[in-house]
Amino acid sequence: MHQEEIIDRLTDGVNRQLARSVPWRPGAEALLKELRRKKVKTALVTMSMRRTALQVVETIPFDAFDVVVAGDDVVHGKPHAEPYVKAATLLGVKPEDCVAFEDSITGLLSAEAAKTKAIGIPNMMIIPEHEGRILWTTLEGVTLKQLRKLF
Repeated sequence: MHQEEIIDRLTDGVNRQLARSVPWRPGAEALLKELRRKKVKTALVTMSMRRTALQVVETIPFDAFDVVVAGDDVVHGKPHAEPYVKAATLLGVKPEDCVAFEDSITGLLSAEAAKTKAIGIPNMMIIPEHEGRILWTTLEGVTLKQLRKLF
């Protein structure tokens, strides 16, 4: 079996699981709905393959994202700044005017390298504290008003 066939098989398995439901983190769906209601531009920045990312987006029962940047859309993946810089460019904004939520150190380093207001929300991985780094335990109860206070 070739490498591409293995990747396709694994991706197909993940896609079948995602077709059943989106695994929302606490508070994420409510915050995303609020951002959309208030016309805030949003992007999904993931290192998953584009077809997997689009399947997730299609499963969401509302128009959740203006832009999707997936792993196969960039030359340099996370922790490089390129994924977040590309998302900001596609949204027509500067990265430093964006807020990024990340649950891994690799993703957080990418968002920080792009100069976004990067917020780490550890999930299955520990994100080490670092001077100037923003770490939250959850998105539960987070509002647009609170996000604006970051600037």
